[in-house]
Amino acid sequence: MKKPLIFLLLSLTFSTSAFALDVDTYNQVGNETIRQMNMGVVGDIDAMIAKQEQLMVIGMEGGITYLQESPEGGQPLQHVILNAENMKNLTLPQIEDLWHGGGYLKSKGIDPDKIDHFGPLMSLMDSVIHPATSYLLLKEYKRTGDSSLLVRVKAELLEVLEHIKHVQPSHGVQLSSNE
Repeated sequence: MKKPLIFLLLSLTFSTSAFALDVDTYNQVGNETIRQMNMGVVGDIDAMIAKQEQLMVIGMEGGITYLQESPEGGQPLQHVILNAENMKNLTLPQIEDLWHGGGYLKSKGIDPDKIDHFGPLMSLMDSVIHPATSYLLLKEYKRTGDSSLLVRVKAELLEVLEHIKHVQPSHGVQLSSNE
């Protein structure tokens, strides 16, 4: 039985002092998914879905590092990390409203429009939200075979790959390399 993402992440949190946003792996997995989407047919859909979960975990790891080193003002990111597992159970309209549209944060008294769109906080939030959306899109593709969903997966990942370019070590997040 698969463990929920948050439990895996929490168990790692207590066994490791800090995380780094592994930009190299994030880019690699994201670009692998994009290449598959460009082909218009997904061979092993379950493997592609698992890759989105992997991206979510990498994003949460980077978010934890950020929160450990820059906790002030990190409440929006905390909400994303704590709700990552729940995002996988939403419908596409729900994730759009709650997370892309900011409905969840607004319900908690946080104005998402006041978060710098390409700042480290939003970029780290999006490093979880966009792959969660891709996860849902791929699940729907698995159910329906609607190839237009693959175009949307690609768009989600292209956007988040742009966002993670804006996460810099000077913002409290260590960028790691797989050397």
